[in-house]
Amino acid sequence: MSAAIKVYQEDIFTIVDINDGTVVDMAQELSIYRQRHAIFTQQQHRKQLAIYVGRIGGLDFGASRYACGEDFAAITEAKVLVLENLLNRTFANIMLKMNQPGFPVYICSSIQQARQLLTKNHTPEHS
Repeated sequence: MSAAIKVYQEDIFTIVDINDGTVVDMAQELSIYRQRHAIFTQQQHRKQLAIYVGRIGGLDFGASRYACGEDFAAITEAKVLVLENLLNRTFANIMLKMNQPGFPVYICSSIQQARQLLTKNHTPEHS
């Protein structure tokens, strides 16, 4: 299970790399949370600028709801979903409206764009 999703720190960004085709269910979402929380603890509880990459095979509604909830809000400054496909971006926007995350969530089409967006909107030197 955890092999399908790898979470690591790259500069100021927490990268959540999801293997293409992975169905993100509640077990996968809990794995993401545990991995992100471990990094959060190592970094003296500094909220994360998270970038999610990978073409998932599906998303369980309960998992998407959990991903927008209190546990993730406690460790997340902001999150970017990197989605290259217009249909996936549309679906993600619908899910975000339904789940109303407790932190900013952006959608963009590249990792470079995600880094720029988070740096511009969520780092002190660019605010």
